[in-house]
Amino acid sequence: SSFDIFDGIVAPGLPIKHIRPTHVPRHPAVFERAMGFAKQGGWIDITTGASCCFDHPAQAVVEAIAAGVDPTHITLSTDGHGSVPRFNDKGEMVGLGVGGVDGNLKETIRLIRDHNMPIEQALTFTTSNVAGALGIKGHGVIETGACANACLFTEDFELKGVFARGREMMRDGEILVKGTFEY
Repeated sequence: SSFDIFDGIVAPGLPIKHIRPTHVPRHPAVFERAMGFAKQGGWIDITTGASCCFDHPAQAVVEAIAAGVDPTHITLSTDGHGSVPRFNDKGEMVGLGVGGVDGNLKETIRLIRDHNMPIEQALTFTTSNVAGALGIKGHGVIETGACANACLFTEDFELKGVFARGREMMRDGEILVKGTFEY
């Protein structure tokens, strides 16, 4: 398995922090190995909107924490706008679709609403944990001197405002700044 390869390159000295297994809840055996990897000090990524051996990716987060994985070593990510295989009822790939970009928000909301996780902790899997895993200081946190990226939501998680590097990009749900190819 890929974890045998990870073990083989960590043992002689490659820092475990440079390895990032993703899609870890795609199969129960992979998830078990991923939890062991995280307990050794590695970070694991639970991909939202992808195959999952649990009812949903948020459940994988809860299960990993219950099994003793350090919550700061768990991240959520999407394959947003990436290719996603489509299968027929026989399990044969019949084409490709495009991955959604809202999986992280859906699973964060699920952690809060369905698993009673405090919002402060639920947000870390897509904010401070990601920045910490990548060694990016001043990102994923709200503090003096940080990069000032923020999404502002209503209590019902409707996106109302966006700041990127301190610049207001959305106000009251209206996009203020558009990209080169947006109209």
